[in-house]
Amino acid sequence: MSRPATIPHLLKNKFHDKRSCIDVRNQIVHGIKINTNNRTWINKIDHQTALVAVNPKTRRENRLVRRQTTPFHMLSFGVGADTLYWGRYLCLQNNTGSNFELVFVDNGALDECLPAGHGNTHRSLLETQWDKAFAKNNIKNSYEPATIKIKPCAAFPDGKEYTPDVWLTDSNTFIEIKGPPATEEEFEKCKAVRELGFNILMFNGNPNGFDCYDWSDSNTRTKKHYNSYLEYLSENTKNKKRKYTNHPHMKHF
Repeated sequence: MSRPATIPHLLKNKFHDKRSCIDVRNQIVHGIKINTNNRTWINKIDHQTALVAVNPKTRRENRLVRRQTTPFHMLSFGVGADTLYWGRYLCLQNNTGSNFELVFVDNGALDECLPAGHGNTHRSLLETQWDKAFAKNNIKNSYEPATIKIKPCAAFPDGKEYTPDVWLTDSNTFIEIKGPPATEEEFEKCKAVRELGFNILMFNGNPNGFDCYDWSDSNTRTKKHYNSYLEYLSENTKNKKRKYTNHPHMKHF
């Protein structure tokens, strides 16, 4: 399989499960995940080398990257939700600047990934359940059709790119689907999307029982429980018809 490849959603934590760019496990750098579409830090990667901006706040992790002699996984993401796998890399031992200079070592766990360009249509059992519920009730939708560019704000000082799970075509509404309880950061992303003028809901649970979070025009978060998606549809019959096709903060795929 050629590099880079797409990491299956259910295996993402195997490669990288930290909020920091550098994932350290048992005092060893396990993987580095970089944003190749970051306007603040410039990260570049190709089949043989990578140039990764050093975060001055992660001093311990930075030292481990520079000293380690065991290759680590290299991942990247940009516009969209896919995480790409490049194989295993190592930092040049004489590297002391503001960037990590990395070199390719081997394919690592490439055979566990999907071919490049593979379409991740529905990434989890929960999202598949919701897709079936939408189809059963003739709700037109598309999966991860766009990435929202959130400007720097109190919650995200450096800005943020966020890809909601589903777009409901007829009601012009984004749906964020959650199984475990949402984190405050996840709530803040939805709130920021609402501030940009998009309709967005968070469904926490499966179609047979879920909490629906909504954000008002004044951006007040509300929560209501529904015993089924049919109950939700019966109560919410009014569709908002605002169109966002050319919204400057949305990137379409």
